[in-house]
Amino acid sequence: MYPINVDLRNRPCLVIGGGTVAERKVTHLLDEGAVVTIIAPTATDTLKDRAASGLLTWKAKKYERGDEKPFFLIICATDDESVSRMASQAAEDAGKPINVCDVPELCSFTLPAIVRQGDLQLAISTNGKGPAFSRWLRQKLEQQFDDRYSRWLDEVARVRSAAREALPSSKDRHAFWRTALSDDVMALVENNDIDEAGRRLFQKLIEFERSRHET
Repeated sequence: MYPINVDLRNRPCLVIGGGTVAERKVTHLLDEGAVVTIIAPTATDTLKDRAASGLLTWKAKKYERGDEKPFFLIICATDDESVSRMASQAAEDAGKPINVCDVPELCSFTLPAIVRQGDLQLAISTNGKGPAFSRWLRQKLEQQFDDRYSRWLDEVARVRSAAREALPSSKDRHAFWRTALSDDVMALVENNDIDEAGRRLFQKLIEFERSRHET
């Protein structure tokens, strides 16, 4: 599998199915800004409420080949094997990415377990071999990578912006970042001293920029 992050903002996405698994997939898609349609004869109360409030479109019918045509991405979350196979083949024929939940051989992409802290995302994939193991790893990483790291990412972004101004050459910027996130700086992050870690990182930029002019 080739890992890739896809911007789904305002993209039309289809979820086939209306059960609890479909509900989870819909939640994730909505969180990413997708425009979601579900196709299912029945739906959970939560999905019905979201449809009633205009957060998604619900077509109360069984999926038929061709229903996938208007959509950028398809997720099939139904227990009906015939529907899953039909949707998978239709998506392949149309060149559209599809994930069929718990049936890796019918997927053109899989969905990793995600640890999310602000703009920081850690994705865990077993290529469909061990979803339970992915969940276990996610729980462990959620304990390790708490909100310290989302706040630290904001500091890194601040210094990165300053580095683009101070170091116009991409070669110089790459050289700076190769050594910038040193063990002493990251130890401060781990100890939740984000302000001091940010100060030291910015000082490293000043020192690097000064040494560049001296050579």
